[in-house]
Amino acid sequence: MTGPRWAIGIDMGGTFIDVVACSSDGALRSLKHPREAGHLVQPILQAVQRMLDETGIAASQVARIVHGSTVVTNLLLEQTDGPIAVLTNNGMRDILALARQDRRDLYSAAVVPPTPERRLFPADLRFEIAGRVDAHGNEIEAPDRDQVTALARGIAKAGVRSVAVCLLFSHLRPVHEQQVRAWLLAAEPGLMVSLSSEVDPKPREFERFLATAFDAYSKPMVQQYLHTLGTALAERHLPPPALMRSEGGIAPWQDAVARPIGLAMSGPCAALQGVAASLPASDAAQVVMSIDVGGTSTDIGILESGRPLFTDTLLCGDLTLRLRCADVESLSIGGGSLATVNAGGGLRLGPLSQGAWPGPAAYGLGGTHATLTDALLLLGRLPPRLSGGVMLDRGLAEAAVLRDVAQPLGITVADAAQAIVATAATAMAESVKMRAFQRDIHPADCLLVAAGGGGAQHVAEVAELAGVARVRVIANAGVVAALGLLASMPTRTVEKACALPLAADGMTVLTAMRNEFPTAPEGESVRWSVEVLLQGQGSPVEVDWLPDDDLPTLQARFAARYEALRGQMPARSDAVVNLLRGVLEQAVPQPGIDAHHLRPDPALWAGCAPEGQGPQTLFAATTTVWVPAGWQWVQEADGSLLLSHIGAQEVRA
Repeated sequence: MTGPRWAIGIDMGGTFIDVVACSSDGALRSLKHPREAGHLVQPILQAVQRMLDETGIAASQVARIVHGSTVVTNLLLEQTDGPIAVLTNNGMRDILALARQDRRDLYSAAVVPPTPERRLFPADLRFEIAGRVDAHGNEIEAPDRDQVTALARGIAKAGVRSVAVCLLFSHLRPVHEQQVRAWLLAAEPGLMVSLSSEVDPKPREFERFLATAFDAYSKPMVQQYLHTLGTALAERHLPPPALMRSEGGIAPWQDAVARPIGLAMSGPCAALQGVAASLPASDAAQVVMSIDVGGTSTDIGILESGRPLFTDTLLCGDLTLRLRCADVESLSIGGGSLATVNAGGGLRLGPLSQGAWPGPAAYGLGGTHATLTDALLLLGRLPPRLSGGVMLDRGLAEAAVLRDVAQPLGITVADAAQAIVATAATAMAESVKMRAFQRDIHPADCLLVAAGGGGAQHVAEVAELAGVARVRVIANAGVVAALGLLASMPTRTVEKACALPLAADGMTVLTAMRNEFPTAPEGESVRWSVEVLLQGQGSPVEVDWLPDDDLPTLQARFAARYEALRGQMPARSDAVVNLLRGVLEQAVPQPGIDAHHLRPDPALWAGCAPEGQGPQTLFAATTTVWVPAGWQWVQEADGSLLLSHIGAQEVRA
């Protein structure tokens, strides 16, 4: 079939499935499709088919599909699937139970280990095996094949499908774990096995073991989900999906099945990539903070020099995992967040949420509690029909806000709705300021960018409270994560643990290690970085290692980054490199998103003047923008809106 080739990005959030289609000649189409309770694959297929039907795209014209999903995140939060087995060294069975004894709640009398080991990897499924490697990677004792074979058969007989192999110092010598996996699969080919040396090849056994245990825990569900999705797409003559990973970049679905824990933050990472792809060059040169508001949470992310920042710590509910992911802080405030009044007469928004089911009272699906969405509807800041096709009932929203907030506080429904929205904006602004200060950034030096279906509703009010002068609502803010999927590069990450001084002799060994990796194939580039810490510290700092860097340059970059993150560099010279990381990147596949060649949809801001002043609600295809009093907007050539305080610049005639 002739005609343009298309790429389709599919982001599955908590309330909607966002779909973006991009053609080889720069055309862009988008839609939001409501999710269904208890279903994963079927709503995705419906959303894709709807995109094909509404745009006239034939299945044969679809060159690739990229998918971002909340499946693994939900698994980590809900923890309702069956247990896994863990194999570790003799005497080390209780590492997962003892944990690090981190104390999140400073005022709790008891320290509860932040691991659900009793449910997910109970004591009777944690097995000790022979074999030992010392702290330098030297073999002390070899593992026993007969012992591993017998355990494999017992695990399979117990109905357990997945095994985590977590051996001491395996990041220095992975051969024992590789042998154990081979023996497990030789005895029971149906088992799924995760190795700590592949999931998280870094020092500190508890963090490595925990990440590996949850990788194994995620495998059965992810394998079934992606296999079902891939089969269904193939039946419709559509290509297999590539998956967005938490560390940035996309990979074939087979790679996602091999290490499913890497999908845990795919949505927020894709959203940051979408923001980066949508910014004009003038904005990309400064620090950008994104505010992505969905149905259950608000995600605050940061970009520097046009690139998202990353972290090695994932906070997911009560769980803390060592996982490289987009540096995003999630605030438990979204469209479905419940508004309540406590016994002291204080208004509270969240953390409980109605989510998509039964949803806000205005949805008419059984939800009766007042939410942020209900308040926005009563203030005239939402249309009667959302872009995903959800109809809103003003009467139901008014009844909920009256009962839950207005009557307990003795105020009008309008004032109650305004108080709910103001509470949301205040919490978001405090999070924006905290995130900026943690990175040694002043909010006044930032550009705040709206993302997600609800970001543009709150971004101007948040900016005013946080002291941010300029705001941009990108053209496709409501589907920014799906957009980011198509703007992301295929990547592969290689990591090698080490313990080398950041000194001349250490640099010699480090350079030799880097040269051991295969040369990047044609069409790929490699970005190298090192994790550096001071002797005795536990938290490293990631530092870029450019090809022409000499030792003084790398030392100076570490010192500057250390001071930016932690305030002051101690007068010490005992810096240690504990990890070498290489990220191999390909060019963005075509068709793909190139913000500089996209053609803005002329219907994006239908009925909206090119410029104007607030207070005003602007309705777009996938989002709604609130421009408060004292603010103005100007529509840019790329289809985005630039908001600023009146008086900061003259409104154009």
